[in-house]
Parts: sequence; C-alpha cells; structure tokens
Amino acid sequence: MNTPFHLLILTLLVASPYKRARLPCFLTVEGRKLNSKGGMIFTVDLIHRDSLLSSQEPKKRLPLSSVSGGRHGSLASSANYQKNDIETEITPGRGDYLMKIAVGTPPSEFIAVADTGSDLIWLQCSSCQTSQTCIPQQAPLFDPTTSSTYQRIACNSPSCTSPDLDSGCLKNDTSRMGACFYDVSYGDHTTSFGVLSTDIITFPSSSANLPSSVFGCGYDQQGSLSSGDGIIGLGAGPLSLVSQLGPNINHKFSYCLVPVFSGATSKMRFGADVARLEGVVSTPLVIKDPPVYYYLTLGGISIGDTLVSVDQDVFIDSGTTLTKLETNIYNGVRDALTKAIGLEPVDSPTEVLDLCFETPQFEKVNPPDMVFQFTGANVALKPINIYLSNQDVTCLTIVPVDGKMIFGNLAQVNFEVGYDLQAQLVSFAPTDCTKY
Repeated sequence: MNTPFHLLILTLLVASPYKRARLPCFLTVEGRKLNSKGGMIFTVDLIHRDSLLSSQEPKKRLPLSSVSGGRHGSLASSANYQKNDIETEITPGRGDYLMKIAVGTPPSEFIAVADTGSDLIWLQCSSCQTSQTCIPQQAPLFDPTTSSTYQRIACNSPSCTSPDLDSGCLKNDTSRMGACFYDVSYGDHTTSFGVLSTDIITFPSSSANLPSSVFGCGYDQQGSLSSGDGIIGLGAGPLSLVSQLGPNINHKFSYCLVPVFSGATSKMRFGADVARLEGVVSTPLVIKDPPVYYYLTLGGISIGDTLVSVDQDVFIDSGTTLTKLETNIYNGVRDALTKAIGLEPVDSPTEVLDLCFETPQFEKVNPPDMVFQFTGANVALKPINIYLSNQDVTCLTIVPVDGKMIFGNLAQVNFEVGYDLQAQLVSFAPTDCTKY
C-alpha cells in the first residue's frame, strides 16, 4: 500500500506526544580511516524514528499547520531575572535529533535534543514539579541532590557570564543562595528558566566523560522538547557541548545522515578529521555575533547550464528538514529547474512544498544535479537530496522563505559533514551513510 504524500511529509516533519525511547546499546566499529591528532573520537547514533532500529511508538499525524521547520536556535530573551572510540544513542523528533547522555554521580541517563542552532546544555530538574512549569517527559526529572558532583554556579562567578546567554543574579533572591540564573528561548517558542550548574556528563556505553560541565538545571519550561528531556547545544558558542569538549575532540565534529526510510542509522562523530577524506571539499565557516550559528557563504546555485546568483551567507543546520532560500533566489531556482526538467508542474498536495511534478513522468527524465557553490566548495546535490516522491507526485524539498536562509538536513544526506572549529572550516565528503 502506497503512503499518501501528505502523510509522507508529515512523517518527516511532525513531532509526536512524548514516548520514551528504549534504544539498543552497542559499540560502533570504525569503518573509515579518520585522523585525530591526540584527541578522543566517539560516535553517537542519530536514529530516524522510521528506522528499523528505532523502538519508538508510531507517531500521530498532525495537521500541516502545526509543522515547524526546525528549532532554529536560541533567541536572547529580555528577562531581568524576576523569576578511544565510543558510542551512545540518539533518535529524532520534529526535525530534531535526540542524543543519549548521562549526568551526575552516580549517572542518570537522559535523551535530549542535539541542537546545532544553540549553545546551552540543559535538562529539566526536580524543582520543576507541575504541568505549568514542566514539559511532560516520561524519564524522571534530574534530581541534583542525588549527585555527589553537582554544584551550582554562583551569580558573581565569571562562569555566570556568557556572550550568548541571558544569565545573572536573581533580584531579591532569598532562597537560592546567590545562584546564577539563566533564561533562554528558541525560535519555536520553547523556553527554559533555571540555574546554571556544573556536573559530570558521560556518554553511555563508553568511558568518555566531560567533568565539570556547565549546564542548565531547568526550573520552569514551556513549549516542546520533541520527545526529549532537555537540549544539548552544539553551536559555536562557549557553553555548547562541542566547545566544552574543545581540545579533547580537537575542536572537530561531524555527522552522516542516511536517506529517509533507509532503515539505516545516521551518525554523529566527535573528534574525527573529515577534511582528509577522499573527494572532500571544504568551505570557510562564518561565525557571527552572537557566536551561535554556523554560516557558509553561498555564491550561487547552478542547475545544468543556469547559474542563480546568491552571494549571501546561509545557516547550515542538521535540525531543519527543508532547505530555505529567499523568495527571489528560490524563484530563480524554481524557473531554472522547471526548464531543465521540461515537465509541467502540478499542484502540490501540501502547503509545505511548492514545486511538484507527476511521478510517472518525472521518472522518465534525468533531472540535473543542483550544485550549491559555496566559497571554495561546489557541493553537488543528487535527486535524493532535493526531491521527495510517492506514486503520484515528486516535489522539490527547497522552499521560499522571507528571512534566514537555511541549508537543511535533506540536502546533507549521504555527505559526511565535518566541522573544524579551530581551522574555521566545514567539509563535505560524499559518502554512502548507510555503510558508515
């Protein structure tokens, strides 16, 4: 039985009510020669909910009006505070990937959103006790009183100050002993308010740990965690997991995303050098103020013999499904692609996607590669990166947007995408990620 196209899109983009994943625990055997100069290398699974390895319950189909294109990073709030080779596990929610970690001594395990668009690591803590101040989760809340290594950060400590986070002393604080409070919000309106703290973060099934990690102990949360217990920031700022691991992973991490419904497991790896892989191309990483997002400079997009000029920075994000281009740039891509394919577009079955063709006719043509011409790196996208199909229609997974342009995760399928924060490079290595 063929899946209706709108249900296919919903399966890719829509979150479900929380259901705790019970994920397998196994050691990854490295299948590629990746260079790491003195630092540790470890890997986490990015298991798609429709993968055969995912043990989550089937997801409810939600109306497209509820679909979010991704978390899109943290936003600064205006609050004044009145109120060796190892592996762990991950599974995805609404365009988000969830990473399995453990916090404290003895360790308590959680799965949390792995977010390349934000910095702060935070979990919901036991001080959050009601539905008004907690986002529902099945796992027990983190109880800092049970960890012998947990410590609050004082609000007069240098560790309380970060360039990309609202944090400081709570006015008229008489009950928290001068703790450093934080307040963070995200593009999907999720918020967390709590105390900046330190504790040991470990990765299950391995000996890797991050001692004295700075994280947020959340007291008051609103919004959605896409089936997670918190958020693990992987952005470019000083509080992210990547930055705190820093020299231990040679300031490097990468991921390899498998095709949708392949049944294979996507991977995220810390510490490996992607820039030396065969066929790799690299482009400068652009870090702006605040230092959270990862930007790449896109000169243009070629479709066959047609070049659509861009000359702007785009935000590369593993947590956003679709690629989003400014409307005038998108229109140029759409027109060039329609001309190159030579088919008459048909109505889209969903408001999310714009350009569609009849699948039986589309399968008879040889659509051109679409090449994203980043500075120093031409990244050729295959049909698997830019189309979704069912029996009736095939649609482009690039959409127009008024605002920030995003290079989404479907475009990154079957590339190992490596970030070298010290060399300020992002690398793309064409890879069969199902064999990674």
